[in-house]
Amino acid sequence: MSQGEISRFETGIKVPSELQVRRLASHLRVPVEFFFLSESKRDFGSGCVYHRKRQSATETKLRYLLALLNIRRIHIKQLLAAVARKNEYSFEYLDIEEHKEDASRVAQALRAIWHIPPGPIQSVICLIENAGGIVFREDFGTDRIDALSQWLPGMPPIFMVNARIPTDRLRWTLTHEVGHIVMHRFPTDRMEREADQFAAEFLMPANQVRPDLHAMTLAKLATLKPHWRVAMSALLRRAGDLGTITPRVKQYLWTQMGMRGFRKHEPIDIPTEEPTLLRELLEVHQTKLGHDLPQLAKIMRVRESELMTEYIHPTGLGAGTIGGTRLRVV
Repeated sequence: MSQGEISRFETGIKVPSELQVRRLASHLRVPVEFFFLSESKRDFGSGCVYHRKRQSATETKLRYLLALLNIRRIHIKQLLAAVARKNEYSFEYLDIEEHKEDASRVAQALRAIWHIPPGPIQSVICLIENAGGIVFREDFGTDRIDALSQWLPGMPPIFMVNARIPTDRLRWTLTHEVGHIVMHRFPTDRMEREADQFAAEFLMPANQVRPDLHAMTLAKLATLKPHWRVAMSALLRRAGDLGTITPRVKQYLWTQMGMRGFRKHEPIDIPTEEPTLLRELLEVHQTKLGHDLPQLAKIMRVRESELMTEYIHPTGLGAGTIGGTRLRVV
C-alpha cells in the first residue's frame, strides 16, 4: 500500500477493504478487532494529556510515545470493565485559581486529602496507585523524555514513565505529572513552572524541609538526599527558592556539582519504586475470573505475544501480589 492510500484511510476519505485491514493488522502487530473499538486518540493540548521532556526531545519520538500511551490506555480500559477499584483516596481536580494561583497551596491541599503524614514520602508510586492511578514503565529509547500522563473521563489517571531514569528523577517526574493531572484542564504558558512548584511542595513541604536547608554543603546535600528521597539538585533548588542560602552559595554549589559530574550522575542511589497495580489487575483476571492467556488477549484486543512481553513478563511492572485489597470483581 502506498503512503497516499494509507493517508486516505487515516483521514476517512477511503475505507480499507477487508484484505487491507488484515494486512495493516499484521504489519502493526495488532488483532483486527483492535481497529473496531470505539476509542479515539487523545493528543497533546486536549486538556487530558501531559508530558515532561527536555527541549531537545524530537517531535517524532514524542508522537510515537503518545501513540503508545493511547494504545496502553485502550488495553487497560478493557481490563477495568470487569473490575472495581477500592481506593483509599482518589484523584480530584483542584482548581489552581481557587488556591490563589499558587501551586504550593494545591500540593498542600492534596497532601491533606490523601492523608499524607508529615515528612518525606516513602513511595510516590504507592500513593498514586492507592488513589487508583495506574503507573507503568517503558523504555522510551531516549533520556530526553521522562514521562507522559493521561486522565480521561471514566478512567483512572495513567502514567507512563521512562524506565531509564533513576528513582530520584522518577519520583519528581511522577509528582510533576500528578500536579498537571489535578491542576490543569487547559494548556497555559505557566503550567510547567506550576507543576514543578507543586512537586517541590508535595515532596518537600516548605515548613518541614526548611530547617534542614541551612548551612548547605555538598556533603549535607548528599546526607539529605536519602532522607527526603529527592535529588541533590532538587534540594539545592529548594534551598534557593526558600531563601535559606544566598544566591552566591547556590551558584558555588552548582559549580561544585558540575565539576564533580553530579549534574549528570549524582552519588547515592535511592531505592527503586516499582508499580504493582497493573500486575494486580492482570492477576485478578487470571486467578479470580479464570481467564487464560488467549482469553485475556482477546479481552484486551492484543496479540498473545505482546501480552506476554508487554504485560505478563515486562520489565516495567513490579511483582504484585493478589492480595485483593485494591481490586474486586464486579
